[in-house]
Amino acid sequence: MKLALTKKFENVENILTAVTVNVGTVVFLSYREEDMRYQLLYISNEERKLIELDYAERYYQVENKPVLFAVNGQFGIVKSREELLLYSFESELFESIAIDNSTVLPLRFHLEWRVPISDSSILPICFRGDGIGSDTRYIAFLDVDTTNKQAKWESYISLEMVNLPNHTDQSYPPKVDTAMLKDTELYTFISGGQTTSVNKWGMDYYAFARGTKEGIINNLLIDSGDLRAIDSKKRGVNGLLSHSQKYLMLTPVFQSDKWKGKPKLFSLDQHKLLDVTFPRGFGKYPQILQHDGIYFWVYLRDQNEIVMCVEE
Repeated sequence: MKLALTKKFENVENILTAVTVNVGTVVFLSYREEDMRYQLLYISNEERKLIELDYAERYYQVENKPVLFAVNGQFGIVKSREELLLYSFESELFESIAIDNSTVLPLRFHLEWRVPISDSSILPICFRGDGIGSDTRYIAFLDVDTTNKQAKWESYISLEMVNLPNHTDQSYPPKVDTAMLKDTELYTFISGGQTTSVNKWGMDYYAFARGTKEGIINNLLIDSGDLRAIDSKKRGVNGLLSHSQKYLMLTPVFQSDKWKGKPKLFSLDQHKLLDVTFPRGFGKYPQILQHDGIYFWVYLRDQNEIVMCVEE
């Protein structure tokens, strides 16, 4: 796949993740090192604006990181097990909505930045429950009713390990980088199982799975195999699912493996990996953060820019 540049947005902060509200409208979660604050960068065809969030600590000191989501043409933040913030376009403010039924969740419940993707009002929220690093190994299902301004936890799961041949540490369930509900099936990108630092040691394996809301894996759409058995080189890939529900957007963690640091797309329609050719001048580390309609949103980390692209 070859991408062509449509529009460029300069001087952006450290981007963490993104959601699309509709085709051509995207919201990015960013973090300002200067004043230790999270922000939302809202970009549409009509405007670009910053939306401040009430998070004023260093991100590694915040118990629950803001979970950005979009549903029914609206967007918001899951703030904690008891509260979410839904953005009002009329007042340009967030409205606090209490989340019911939090007793179904475990006592240890810590949110990370993983963006939930869904074709319904039920959002698969990734969280960590054992206090180990920032590894999200559990998924809680949150039903958000934007019309009546209500929200309720349904249940939570971890993924079963029986159909993951490379998951060797039975003490912990698999890590889940991203989760999506589509046609009542649960899609997950799994970034291995080991508790050691991925950036330091690499991944033991990664996989893209399709299964059920009960955590049963029925199919492995991608199976990396045992990465540690190849050689001593560090390997690993991060995965994000697009709001279009058409692509798994893959970015290699290291520049030294066979991908040579180049992102790829996995097409859910074609069930195959696609190479991506970026326009000139995109630097060494372009990362595809979102896709919706005809637009791909690419973060140029080394240039502090966001670019909107279309397929040539």
